[in-house]
Amino acid sequence: MPRRKEISEILNLMEKTENIRNIGFVGHIDHGKTTLSDSLLSEAGFLSPDLAGEARALDYLDEEQRRGITMKSTNISLYYEKSLEGYEPFLINLVDTPGHLDFSGKVTRALRLIDGVVVVVDAVEEIIAQSETVIRQALQEGVRPVLYINKVDRLIRELKLTDDQIRKKYTRIINDFNNLIERYADTPFKEEWKVSPAKGDVAFGSALHKWGFTSSILEKNSLKFKDIRERYHKETYTKESYADLAVYFPIHEAILEMVVDHLPNPKEAQRYRIGKIWTGDINSEVGQAMINCDPNGPLIICLSKVQVEKQRLVATGRIFSGKCSKKDEIFLLNENKYENIQKIALFMGQRRENVDELPVGNIVAIEGLKEIKSGDTMIHSEFAGKMIPFESVRYVANPVVTVSIEPEYLRDLDKMKELVDNLLIEDPNLRFEIKEENGEFLLSGTGPLHLEVSANEIEKRGTKVSISNPRAVFKESCRGRSSLIMVKSQNNESVLKVKIERLDKATSKFFQSHDHGLIKPLSKLKEVLKKETTLSQKEIEHFWKCDEDQNILIYQGQMELSNLQKDMILKIIENIHLNGPLCGETLTEIKITIDNLSIKNLDEESIFTELSSMFYEAIKKGLNESEVILLEPIYHTFIQLPPNHVKTTISLLSKYSAKINSIDQEDEYQTVIEILIPVRKSMKFAEDIRSATSGKAFWQNEFYAYLEVPAHESTTIINELRFIKGLSW
Repeated sequence: MPRRKEISEILNLMEKTENIRNIGFVGHIDHGKTTLSDSLLSEAGFLSPDLAGEARALDYLDEEQRRGITMKSTNISLYYEKSLEGYEPFLINLVDTPGHLDFSGKVTRALRLIDGVVVVVDAVEEIIAQSETVIRQALQEGVRPVLYINKVDRLIRELKLTDDQIRKKYTRIINDFNNLIERYADTPFKEEWKVSPAKGDVAFGSALHKWGFTSSILEKNSLKFKDIRERYHKETYTKESYADLAVYFPIHEAILEMVVDHLPNPKEAQRYRIGKIWTGDINSEVGQAMINCDPNGPLIICLSKVQVEKQRLVATGRIFSGKCSKKDEIFLLNENKYENIQKIALFMGQRRENVDELPVGNIVAIEGLKEIKSGDTMIHSEFAGKMIPFESVRYVANPVVTVSIEPEYLRDLDKMKELVDNLLIEDPNLRFEIKEENGEFLLSGTGPLHLEVSANEIEKRGTKVSISNPRAVFKESCRGRSSLIMVKSQNNESVLKVKIERLDKATSKFFQSHDHGLIKPLSKLKEVLKKETTLSQKEIEHFWKCDEDQNILIYQGQMELSNLQKDMILKIIENIHLNGPLCGETLTEIKITIDNLSIKNLDEESIFTELSSMFYEAIKKGLNESEVILLEPIYHTFIQLPPNHVKTTISLLSKYSAKINSIDQEDEYQTVIEILIPVRKSMKFAEDIRSATSGKAFWQNEFYAYLEVPAHESTTIINELRFIKGLSW
């Protein structure tokens, strides 16, 4: 077993920024990312070589081990010595990322930490939908990819392909990979980042059997591919028949050599990544410190996730400038608070090693912060006024599926709420709300598995809960516009005039495509709206955003409002919890125009209550006039399956109201069907297509938009929702 490196050796390397690689493994579920991680951990001395490929060491949750999939991203620092003229040491900060579609938000947050990814692709299944999704995510974050084609042994022993057929498969996978780089990479890198075996940024192998090679490794080795084939062609091959492949072609050498030679160090990466992931002035002091990866600059950390451990918050972040030390006073930009760091540590898989200081370019665990959430930005307190937050992470997933959740025993209700609050800190893709009309507790997430895992996590932390069957998250909006609605205060002296209408299509499309208002600040939003919507300049300057989940715009019309009045109106609309009149679902894509607000003879104590009542009444009347409609979430889905199952699948699609956008037969093995399908029907469809194709179909759901429920179904759905919520008729 290789010698485990001392913490002092790793800390010394952390000062040599050029020798650091912050990387992750991404790819489709079951393509072998975590198995590959185990092999690297074995080389680092954290895992017995006999267990590599089976231990799933980075899958530290019981639920991950049971299901055999990775749901949370985990970090570890590896020491690697590359054989050159002597031995040059490198530090590999490895982040293992989820592969299941319900956890793609965690993939995106993990990408913010790293500069390069090894894309793991199953040689048999090739680049399928989720593979394409995570490659696109990586490229959109400015993260450079290299390619590892896994499970090569299956091509020999299962498919029994000839050498020529295997070469064609390799060529197809590499071409598809490079086409994605051509499509999604920034212009300077469309050619530079394309991969080829000749360059050495493509590796081949079997993570389960612990062997792998690049072209250069194969050329230098006494064994050739025909020898690999021979070991799998034996009539009764056993573990012993291929065991020596791990000696001739140790997988960690192929992967880590590819990482060191072709993925960037933090200094290289931050030069082109900062301008892509941060919207501040790159010529400012803090901008230049990050671009230059300055070890003497102000401490700046982008936090990707926060976990609750024994009533303590543990935050994970990437240091983009300066050094992080114990007792540093920092400023949290999103929370607008000063705090002190109590502890910092290195991630070492299931444990952490406490240290006194970590320099720029590294990934750090931070303890002692009292109020913090995933996605925040921290800076040294002396520079609090000179930094803007990193843009909100662009999540591929949206919380479009919900369950009713309740504790097994009523006495545990407060404990359940506390645990849910902790999960909300850790997972921005979760939503939790209490329906006041019936006291129902709703937990919403990106898919049924996401919610099931969240419920299991609550139980693991000490409170048994039950959840209902998952259902789609509906919303309400309006089709038209109201007249000018006038309401008066109780003393008949204060007057409010408002008009309610649907956002125009261009503005609505903008909000849906930019993840429901996650772009900040408002000045940035206005700048983009000028280019991407039909709003006039005057309209843009006269609206404010309200409630990031609901996409409600407040437009002040011709009148002038003071900042104090604006703040009060925003607070009122956020506080009145006005849901739609059809079935009490959240309102969305609504424009509220305030034509007139005249406040007379209202004392300071009653003004907020009186105005709240006036706004509630006016908006409710306006909605009733503007023809309220029910909206439902739609998935944009790619289905990949063998051609002989296409006919059966198409007949299923008509049963589930799916709209087929395209059908493409990519080769003799695979057809891709692109569809739009309602989320409410996708869950039963998933069961049926899995059964109809004997598990041969793979699909990837992405949130597409909220669209109006078809007229012939809306009444039934509205009645069902009202019944579930116990609403009066």
